[in-house]
Amino acid sequence: MLIVSIVPVFALYEPPTIQEKNIFNQLLVQFETVKATKKDVSDIIQTFQKPLVISFLCNPHDVNNQIITIVKTKLAKFDESTVHQDLITGGSYTWHCSETIQDGKVTLDCNNELRINPKIISNDTQIEPKLHDIENMVIIYHELLHGQLMVDAIKSSPIWQKEICTQQPGKIDYSFADPDHKIINYLQTQFTSELIEKGGGKMITKEISADETKNGTFTIKVLSLSDYPSFQNGAKITLRTNNISENSFFQVKNDIFLNGHLKNNTKSGMAWFYLFNSKTPDVPSVFVPVWIKRIAGLWASTNTDDKDFFTVVDYLVEHNLVKSNSEKNTVSTIPHWLKKSAHFWFTGEIGDNTFVNSIQYLISRGIIS
Repeated sequence: MLIVSIVPVFALYEPPTIQEKNIFNQLLVQFETVKATKKDVSDIIQTFQKPLVISFLCNPHDVNNQIITIVKTKLAKFDESTVHQDLITGGSYTWHCSETIQDGKVTLDCNNELRINPKIISNDTQIEPKLHDIENMVIIYHELLHGQLMVDAIKSSPIWQKEICTQQPGKIDYSFADPDHKIINYLQTQFTSELIEKGGGKMITKEISADETKNGTFTIKVLSLSDYPSFQNGAKITLRTNNISENSFFQVKNDIFLNGHLKNNTKSGMAWFYLFNSKTPDVPSVFVPVWIKRIAGLWASTNTDDKDFFTVVDYLVEHNLVKSNSEKNTVSTIPHWLKKSAHFWFTGEIGDNTFVNSIQYLISRGIIS
C-alpha cells in the first residue's frame, strides 16, 4: 500500500533525478498498455503535458459566482520523509493549490507533484520478479488515482461544487482525492487481482476488524489451500499488509494462519496474500532475434543513426509483433526514454514483451507513424 500527501499550499519543488524520470516514463508506458480493468485516469495523465482547465458557474445566491480550476502535474524527486509509519512507500501524489478571488470568481491554480520511490520500483526489496512487475503497475495506478478522483469531483460532484461555491476562501475540500484509500483500495485490489490471475496466480484479501482481536493482537485463519487445488502441490506465498504490525503467517496442513497486531485499534487491518505455483506456467511471450536486439543496443549507445533503429521497428511490424498502419515507419522526435529502454532490453534487464509494448505504445500514440 501507498500514501498520499494532500497539501493545499506551495512547497519547494525539487526536480526528479534522471533515474526517476526514466523509471516513470517506462512505468507509464507499461501502465497504459497493460490489458486489465482499470478506471480511466487519462485526465490526470494529460496534466503532465498541458494544464487541465475546469470551469463552472455557481448559483445566483451563492457566495461565489464562478469556479475555475487549473490542474498541472509534474514529476518531483522522491522525498524519504514521506515514508509512512507502517507502509513501504512506493510513491505519493500531492495537491498544491493556490486560491485567488476577484469579483466573485474563484481561481484554483493547482501545481501538483507525483513522486515515485526508485528503490522500490527497481526492486531493491528483492521480491519475486513477477510480483514486482505487477506491484509497479499498482504503484503508478494508485498515485494517478489520487489525482483523478479529485479531478472527477471538481468536474462533476454536486457536493464539492456546492461547497466551493458557498464557502469562504481557504476551505478547499481535498477529501475527494481519497487520502484514506476507501475508493482506491477497491479499485487497485480489482486491478491487482486481475493481473495476478493473468500471471497464473491468485490474490486473497482478508480484512481483520478490531472485534476479531484481543487488545489488537490476533491469530486468524485466512485461507485454506484446499479451496485452491491448483496451489496445493506447492505455492509461493507473499504477504502485504496495512495497519498490521509484527505480522507473520504459518501453515498447518492446508490452512494458512496470520499473526499480527493492529497498529490502530479503531481501524481494521488489511492483508493481501499473493499465491503463485512453485512452478508457474509461462505466460505467452514474444521472442525477438539477438541480432535485432544488438541493433537496438548499438543505437542506445549512440553508435548508430536513428534511422537504423527503424530496422528494429520494421522487423517487429513485419513479424506481426506490433501493429502499424504505415508501410514505412517514421518519427519526428524519438522520446529520450526509449534509448534507455532499448539499453535495458539489450542487456536483459527488461524482457521482449515489455520493449515490444513500448514500441506499440509509440505507434498507437502516433509518435511513430
